[in-house]
Amino acid sequence: MLELALREALRLHHNFIAPEHIMLGILREGEGLACRVLTDHDVDFGKLREDLADSVDKTAA
Repeated sequence: MLELALREALRLHHNFIAPEHIMLGILREGEGLACRVLTDHDVDFGKLREDLADSVDKTAA
């Protein structure tokens, strides 16, 4: 998961890993308990990705 979080941080041109990057990594992986829980609660993965990216951009600023 940390490797996926790192990839998300690099994709967003960040030199740090924040909780948002970890969540983006979980979404990128797309399987596992966390994604099943989100799916069970009808979470829109696309919207969540967008919101997380916006949040981490504000943190980086």
